[in-house]
Amino acid sequence: MNYKYSLDNSSRKFNCPKCQKKTFVRYLDNETGSYLNYNIGRCDRESKCQYHLKPNGNTTLSKLISIIECQNPTVLHFDNVLQSIKGTVRNNNLIKFLLQYFTYSEVRKAILEYNIGMSDHWKGATIFWQMDHHLNLYSGKIMLYDPISGKRVKHPYPHINWVHKVYGISNFVLRQCLFGIHNLYTRDLQTIVCIVESEKTAIIMSLIFPKYLWLATGSKSNFKLSLLEPLFNHNIVVYPDKSEYEDWHKKTQIFKTKGFKIKCSNYLEGLAQQEGIDLADIFV
Repeated sequence: MNYKYSLDNSSRKFNCPKCQKKTFVRYLDNETGSYLNYNIGRCDRESKCQYHLKPNGNTTLSKLISIIECQNPTVLHFDNVLQSIKGTVRNNNLIKFLLQYFTYSEVRKAILEYNIGMSDHWKGATIFWQMDHHLNLYSGKIMLYDPISGKRVKHPYPHINWVHKVYGISNFVLRQCLFGIHNLYTRDLQTIVCIVESEKTAIIMSLIFPKYLWLATGSKSNFKLSLLEPLFNHNIVVYPDKSEYEDWHKKTQIFKTKGFKIKCSNYLEGLAQQEGIDLADIFV
């Protein structure tokens, strides 16, 4: 039986998106003879790596969003990230804010490292793409910021949405991960992982203290065990927003009993500032 897509039967191998070994066989489009997206394929290290991402030949979507496979969870093509990054520097309100404090090269590096995209859902809006440590792209959170103050636009309503909701993808199954955790493969076990709540704060702190790996939960309720599992062997320091310390501190004590090497910083609690501030409010 002839299939639209099949694994390349030549001797050519690529670096695996998961283990980074040159043992990755990509899928071919048998009609055009071209490779599919860089992360669609199978690693030959079947017992040690087990990475295998199959194409879905029956899925078609217009405009921005294309899906690799519709199952639990839904995974999107990385092409969506690349498309959203185009024009980000010129038209993204958050990037305009960052350029007031950091150089163009620093901000450009952050855009590429954290996959900071742009959405026309609201003029100047930002997409914070969520890609896990295996480079699976789940979805993107769309948020609108003021280009001068860097604050979220909350009036006349909170400007926050999700890519899959904006484009009306049916039967979408969302799995969340820590924002920025796709950068884990670029760091070794000696790297201290710092976790904050806001994606914007993680980006800003990565620009100020780049030797650490900065990640974000995206919400105070997303500080949970399932999202921390990929970090089990790393040293972790969490920085809750002011007023959230007690809740996050209690959780870190629970996570310690599970074997995690994790600490909860009370740095913001000692500052005579208003409730809800975070590290970015202090350093910028």
